[in-house]
Amino acid sequence: MMRFEEIREFVGDIPFMQPERGKIIYEHIRKYKPLQVLELGIGHGVSGCYIGAALHENGAGHLTCVDLIDATFTPSAEDLFRRANLAAYITTHREKSSYTWYLKKRIEQRTPAGGICEPEFDLCYIDGPKNWTIDGAAFFMVDKLMKEGGWLIFDDYDWVYDNCSANSQSDGISIAELAEDERKQPHVEAIFRLLVAQHPNYGDLRVDGNTWAWARKLRSDAKTIRLTYAPDLGYTVSTRLRSLYRRVLVRANGR
Repeated sequence: MMRFEEIREFVGDIPFMQPERGKIIYEHIRKYKPLQVLELGIGHGVSGCYIGAALHENGAGHLTCVDLIDATFTPSAEDLFRRANLAAYITTHREKSSYTWYLKKRIEQRTPAGGICEPEFDLCYIDGPKNWTIDGAAFFMVDKLMKEGGWLIFDDYDWVYDNCSANSQSDGISIAELAEDERKQPHVEAIFRLLVAQHPNYGDLRVDGNTWAWARKLRSDAKTIRLTYAPDLGYTVSTRLRSLYRRVLVRANGR
């Protein structure tokens, strides 16, 4: 078993998930007891540690993590999972170009001959490039793999490309090649408002502190997006620091 306090102490100050966010997702998993969890975009693996620890505490469940081969961090997610003794609860997949390619392969694997994709996951946490094209497509692919009643969480609801310097890249996206409105528009907010909220199979829509956007796979006529937490100044500051941290990594790696 692994209590929240134990995993919180273990991850310490490693980015990118703040402890209060870790506690929210930990308690969500303890309450709803998902058996199959999907995480798209894993960074150092801190969020995966919180998820894996909650599954460990539940005594059942598995986390599938997906990120890029070139998404290199020190410590790596794989190393962090091993050191936390959570490797038995977590499988990590690395793709060359995008986690959407993993989703494509998984949909193929879950589709019987002449049939329809069989849902697999009870919860999906998306914390990737925060890009309309990539994450908008990922939503529709994840939907095919999501069980009825499953939960979807988008991180970085209000993040914008203007957080990055004009001559940099963010998760492979060249900032200089984006139009001004693409840089100023929060892509996750647009995905949630225009794709998720309008989808007939999703309800219980809420935005938590301009940080996380939640939706549950269930048919609902209620399409109002609720604000469930006061805007989080600490998150805003940490977002700026995270953007700076990633820019430093990009420059250090020559990317």
